Amino acid sequence: MKNADMKNRTFVLGIISSTLFFVSLAIILCVVFGIKTYWKYNALLINFCLMLIFASFVLGTLGLTKAKKGWIGKILCIIPVTSFCLLAAFLLWIFIGVMFPHKLPAKKDLRRTSEILETDLSGGKYLKRIETHCGLLYDGDYYAQIKFSELDKILESIKNNPHWKNSALPQSLLFLLYEDEPEDFLCLITDERMKFPRTDRYFYFFINRSDECEDPENRNPDYLLDWEYSLNFTVALLDLNTNILYIYELDT
Repeated sequence: MKNADMKNRTFVLGIISSTLFFVSLAIILCVVFGIKTYWKYNALLINFCLMLIFASFVLGTLGLTKAKKGWIGKILCIIPVTSFCLLAAFLLWIFIGVMFPHKLPAKKDLRRTSEILETDLSGGKYLKRIETHCGLLYDGDYYAQIKFSELDKILESIKNNPHWKNSALPQSLLFLLYEDEPEDFLCLITDERMKFPRTDRYFYFFINRSDECEDPENRNPDYLLDWEYSLNFTVALLDLNTNILYIYELDT
């Protein structure tokens, strides 16, 4: 008789917790896919859904704790409990992404940087990497120094790419990299660890990654002098005297 009561209790708790979960799921779908009539109630509906999901988790956990036998009741309890755990893990992942920089493993980062700079960096090794990008919008900056034991391979790649230049640095990059601006107009690199050397033998690369710009305008760094919108660019300088590539990225 006692076992039958346990089965019934687990089944009832499973029914209630699963019902609460599916009701909350239905409300979330309505909010996401936008029933316009109820848009002004979205915040209230989301809070109500969270309460329902938490209640379904508590009841489901209670049902599993009290369960002896009765597989149907257990399955009904497992659904909301598992869903709550997945939701909690997803929210934790978002929190970590918001609070901590998105630093990639060195090999993956080297491949990513190679694609942005349109050259083969596989022969280089990181001397320094500083990553501050974080948040859902991926705001922040990035700085790296990559050392090459020899330059033959990367120079071959650079010389075949017209976007790499060895002409005099434009005024905007002088202001950006070396703080030559008297009024600190382009004081964007504020971290003292992110330094670029003054050198007489170099190649440089610049790309404006903002959606508003396309080729060839996105290769002109002088847009920095009067740009009023968000900044999304990458600049690199290969010092031929030291075989070190310096890279800086900014996303605002």
